[in-house]
Amino acid sequence: MSDLKLRIATRKSALALAQTTMAADAIVAANAAAEPLTYELVSMTTEGDRRLDKSLASFGGKGVFIKELEIALLEGRADIAIHSLKDMPAEVLPQFKLAAVLKREDPRDAFLSRGGSVGIRFMDLPAGARVGTGSIRRVVQLKALRPDLEYVPIRGNIQTRIGKLAELDGVVLAAAGLKRMGLADQVTEYFSTEQMLPASGQGILAIETLNDETAQESRVTGHVDLAQILARVNDVATFCIASAEMAYLKALNAGCQFPVASFAEFVDGGSNRIAQTLKIRGIYWDEKSEKLLRAEVAGNVDLNSEDCVQQSKNLGVELACAIQKQL
Repeated sequence: MSDLKLRIATRKSALALAQTTMAADAIVAANAAAEPLTYELVSMTTEGDRRLDKSLASFGGKGVFIKELEIALLEGRADIAIHSLKDMPAEVLPQFKLAAVLKREDPRDAFLSRGGSVGIRFMDLPAGARVGTGSIRRVVQLKALRPDLEYVPIRGNIQTRIGKLAELDGVVLAAAGLKRMGLADQVTEYFSTEQMLPASGQGILAIETLNDETAQESRVTGHVDLAQILARVNDVATFCIASAEMAYLKALNAGCQFPVASFAEFVDGGSNRIAQTLKIRGIYWDEKSEKLLRAEVAGNVDLNSEDCVQQSKNLGVELACAIQKQL
């Protein structure tokens, strides 16, 4: 029997290709005993990659990184698409579904200054120092820590942003991307999630497919056992975490143009498929009161139950309600 070949849509950036290859290899390994697989990458440049001169909020938000990949799914040029979950909108379009996620990488934000690991730490920067970040979510939290610094908007790939250290005193990037690119030695320090809440979905690689109905209507059947193939690589605990964080964003109707974030974690384990406590924390910047609102909720999630994803989503909605009560 010949191997099945998965066609995998991905962005062309070095980080996207590294992450997609990582996910593809994980899918192959998870199916080695049951379903011999090979894969090919279908790489493309998205609108978000092309328009580096503008902020994401100014021309469409998160969807600009995934639209072209979703079109490839609809047109039958790819069977699955790999995304960074934080680049996805809170709710995928009805033609698609979030089929699986990989175990979460380090979700924290990292601070890089000149000198790398021996550079000046964030809290030790002199007043007026210039720090680069393309995220308003980071800016409002960094200002809470150091209101005396100047925050400079930057965009581009990881190497481009690191290169900004020639003109800036520091930059803030996601730890997951740096580690996946083998650049952890460039990090001066990591922000704890108490200091700075990461973006919802940060550090999680998501696998998107057509939903069953769309696949049938489009006559893009792919592999009849695609769902089972992806189920073997899916990390259930991370899927629940992702579901809670994205439900929070959806309940607040928030995207990357809003200074909002959430972070969920199993506080008493979660790797075993039994009921565990899922805690989720959230922030929201209220422009009217000029206050950074914070809330936290927790509840049991039974990883053995078919309802575990819905239980997680309910916690995300509960967190959003706790924020809304403060508005």
